[in-house]
Amino acid sequence: MKADFRSSAEFKSATALYSDLFGSNGHVFGARNLCGHQESALLHFIGQSFTDGLESGPVSRLYALPHDNGAAPTRINDRETRQIRLAPDGNTLAVACAGDVAGTDRIELWVEGSCIKLGLLPGRVEQIDWSPDGSRLLLVAAGTGADLAGIHGGYAQKQKSDAPAWLPELQWGEGDDLWRCVWIWDLTSEPVALTAAPLNVWEASWCGADAIVAITSDHHSEGSWYGANLSVIDAKSGSTRTLHTPPDQMGVPRGAPDGKHIAVIRAFCSDRGLVTGELTLLDLRTGNVSPIPTDEIDITSIEWRSATRLHLAGLRGHETVVADYDLTTNELTEIWSSRKLTCGEWVPVAFPLADTGSLIVAESYARAPFIGKACAGELHEIASLAAPNCPPAITGRGVMEPVSWTASDGWEIQGWLLRPEDADGATPLLVDVHGGPVSAHRNRWMARTRAAPLLVSNGWSVLFPNPRGSTGRGDAFARAVKGDMGGADVDDILSGIDMLVEKGWVDTSRVAVTGTSYGGFMSAWLPTRTDRFAAAIPISPVADWYSQHRTTQIPEFDALFLESSAWDEGGSYFTRSPAFYRQSKPIPTLVMAGGIDKSTPPSQALECHFAALRSGAPSGLLTYPNAGHSIRSYPEYIDTAARIVWWLETHVNRHAQGATT
Repeated sequence: MKADFRSSAEFKSATALYSDLFGSNGHVFGARNLCGHQESALLHFIGQSFTDGLESGPVSRLYALPHDNGAAPTRINDRETRQIRLAPDGNTLAVACAGDVAGTDRIELWVEGSCIKLGLLPGRVEQIDWSPDGSRLLLVAAGTGADLAGIHGGYAQKQKSDAPAWLPELQWGEGDDLWRCVWIWDLTSEPVALTAAPLNVWEASWCGADAIVAITSDHHSEGSWYGANLSVIDAKSGSTRTLHTPPDQMGVPRGAPDGKHIAVIRAFCSDRGLVTGELTLLDLRTGNVSPIPTDEIDITSIEWRSATRLHLAGLRGHETVVADYDLTTNELTEIWSSRKLTCGEWVPVAFPLADTGSLIVAESYARAPFIGKACAGELHEIASLAAPNCPPAITGRGVMEPVSWTASDGWEIQGWLLRPEDADGATPLLVDVHGGPVSAHRNRWMARTRAAPLLVSNGWSVLFPNPRGSTGRGDAFARAVKGDMGGADVDDILSGIDMLVEKGWVDTSRVAVTGTSYGGFMSAWLPTRTDRFAAAIPISPVADWYSQHRTTQIPEFDALFLESSAWDEGGSYFTRSPAFYRQSKPIPTLVMAGGIDKSTPPSQALECHFAALRSGAPSGLLTYPNAGHSIRSYPEYIDTAARIVWWLETHVNRHAQGATT
């Protein structure tokens, strides 16, 4: 394998597939931040497209789309767009996008397709919210040097500099550019900072006209989020009062328009931005904090439809569910649910429309994203985002189906299985372990599955397991991984393989494992627990929990999930570190990492590579210098997909064929 893999057949095949899936000439293939109003003929969203090909990566722009006439989306700006939010009256759209000066964002107000007002602020806008009367905007902005969460790359933002290249990079944990702050824009003068260090605001929304509810901590470090509080901020003075300190984590705080209630998700979780769990309501009049029953749905998305109705999305096992909760009747009404489709890029997300409708971006493995309106159990497609060559490209890429099995201790484990349409008998199998560990595989579009569609075309099956620790199965199931990462979850995955073997669907001599982040850790860990695997491909892994704790941006994570101390000898920091164990058999191991990843630094991949080599296995280490956590940037993503195919075909399929001749 060469460093430059672009001339290989695998790279060309991967490039051809993804070019067809994403489209060319600026075709919009993805959407987020849907904004619509019953009085408007248009809805708006942030769309993704490759305007200059896969080599230069996707861009995010503002798009408009008619509600009903089947017309294609229209791009209406040409700036990198961060966030959008529609005013309560449905007339004015607030748009945050990159400014002309590095480190500065623009806040624009759009009416009837034209920008009518502009404000500027330093930093990167991560959230916008309108005051209930539509007179002011709340903006959460990250400083120009702040770390990004793992799902956004897990690296520190940097500004371009004209300084000599030899100057050292200085890190000393201080600086105003490291904090996240709330800004208020009264739509007349420039936006004004409401909060400042030593208060760090992760998320925020209006709560009535005079208060802001926020997730806050007293430090800017990414790891301090794990111990953050729910706070209320005075919208005039910026004074802050802690309302609630949860035993675990929180996300998606939403204040009611009348200022009487706060809704938030409380959960045991592993990643900022992926909070999935219990809907919780705080009554500001009484101070009561109450869990809200949601019929076994792990909540991922919250919006207020009115002062007494919440609009929700979440997971319930294999199902994606969209629902409303009425505070006056304490009733949950499901609007739409499906196992055949899901919605939202990272977790299920839905946006309320009128009194009973919901806007979602839906997709499945074999169906490209489309913008849809859900109502009364039905989903109406407003616009497909499928590229012209997407339908034929999807053909022959396998069938995704929900699967369940029983672990050795009797727990039901779920997942998804991708198999060739014409599979007859045993196939080679790749096990793809998700990140987190508190996350979940869903029936997502094939473009989000890296090498899977390429492999299934070559006769492979792919198992996407959701072992204990995964979301969608309630708090106890997610919490079961705490203090046991790499323990019972190992058996959950192996028992899934056993189930497929018993069905005669898997060739036991051709089973491989991959995954990113927690999945990268498991891809390095599983081969030390069993001789089941013929190859391993850890991506952004953890190899050594001791060194991980001292080099990551989130040392609080490993302390939480290992329930041990990185300052003591032994314990889980030793017993659950793949680098301290030899593989059960020397299997070919391809390790990949992003060079600017601060969540699982590239030194962890180096330790994985070192341990694999010392086990006597062939091992390759690929470090992509400009990629972040999980290597989701382009063209690196294409390159990783191509190399996975090459590695498995070379070291698993051809090796197995050679052994039988």
